[in-house]
Amino acid sequence: MEFQQFEQGYVIRLQKGEAVTRSLHDFFRKQQISAAILWAIGALEKVRLGYFDRQQKQYLEKEFPGVYELVSFTGNVSRVDGEPFLHAHAILGDPNYATFGGHFFEGTVAVTMEVVLFTLPSIIQRKLDEETGLKLWHLTGK
Repeated sequence: MEFQQFEQGYVIRLQKGEAVTRSLHDFFRKQQISAAILWAIGALEKVRLGYFDRQQKQYLEKEFPGVYELVSFTGNVSRVDGEPFLHAHAILGDPNYATFGGHFFEGTVAVTMEVVLFTLPSIIQRKLDEETGLKLWHLTGK
């Protein structure tokens, strides 16, 4: 991983072979990031995406073993039990120019992943929402 800091955040380049979620979580810990928004593009392989089933209150996960263009990757960083938490969605493109996407769990960088991360001047906590079974933002302002 390479990165460069600027006034509002960072630009980050993940390199071939890096596990996206693990690499980003390590970066968030080292840089003490508590709240941020991010975007990325690149190419990934061995991707695991999910779709949240509201009836079952769980993610239906699917693995995609090929190599894909990372057409869009958007998300945010918050805190769960004091640790950084990445919540991201990805849109992937295949060799036939078809796209598909979902909740991003993990993937490996196939070529590069270029991330723009804007840090926020606060801490955003997530807490379990009993109705959905998800850890949602817990915000104090009304």
